[in-house]
Amino acid sequence: MKVNEIYLGNTFELINQIESDSIDLIICDGPYGVTANDWDKVPDIQTYNLELIKLFSRILKPGGALYLFGKDNCIDFIDYRPYLNINRKIIWFQPSRLAQGRLNYTNNYDLIAYFSKGKAKTYNLDDIRVAQLVELEHRLRCEKVPSVTNGQFGKTKFNDDGKNPGDVWGDIKQLTYKSKELISRDLLNTIQKPEKLIERIIKASSNEGDTVLDPFSGVGTTYAVCKKLKRNFIGFEINPKYIEITKERIHKIELEQEYSLFK
Repeated sequence: MKVNEIYLGNTFELINQIESDSIDLIICDGPYGVTANDWDKVPDIQTYNLELIKLFSRILKPGGALYLFGKDNCIDFIDYRPYLNINRKIIWFQPSRLAQGRLNYTNNYDLIAYFSKGKAKTYNLDDIRVAQLVELEHRLRCEKVPSVTNGQFGKTKFNDDGKNPGDVWGDIKQLTYKSKELISRDLLNTIQKPEKLIERIIKASSNEGDTVLDPFSGVGTTYAVCKKLKRNFIGFEINPKYIEITKERIHKIELEQEYSLFK
């Protein structure tokens, strides 16, 4: 398959056209199995995700990464270990969600399962650091504990450029009806993710010139971020309307990039 293209069709069929060991990073924001949307209706989301993981393990390069989006139990009862290693379960925390559950605690987060094929080859921490937000006195006290001064955590001291974002991401908010990047209200909280969220993943787990696959491309947020960050992109999308939206979105970015060269 050619890079920097988006292909119309079913992911489970199109992925067979990708060469083995050819993809650096996969960002999979597919069905969650929790809504009434036709595209989200899957009999068993865990079995569905396991089938995806099997397919992804073939096309990922050794050390390549997969970020799989879902709800809290999306991979709980499946054995993915023969295919990929799980490095972290990231919580994308959304305190602004309407908490109206009457019989149980309301779900206020999405899960992003971070896998790699073997040991992850790329983790660009310096590209994704966030503000420390720690009082100076507390920080200095923490740096004097034995495990930091003389132990295995000696390299975890304060960094002026910021800290590791950790595995709970509450600093990147959901899109709202007022978000400038929201393409349509119909896409809110189901199809379109914030560019900042995808940007963190791409910066952390890929380098310029790498190839990123989005098997459920939607309206092209991953493609847009790849274009801005000089990554190659391959996308699959079953809805032709979304492909047209993506092409318009990418064309606009290309015009902006051309304009900036002549400023």
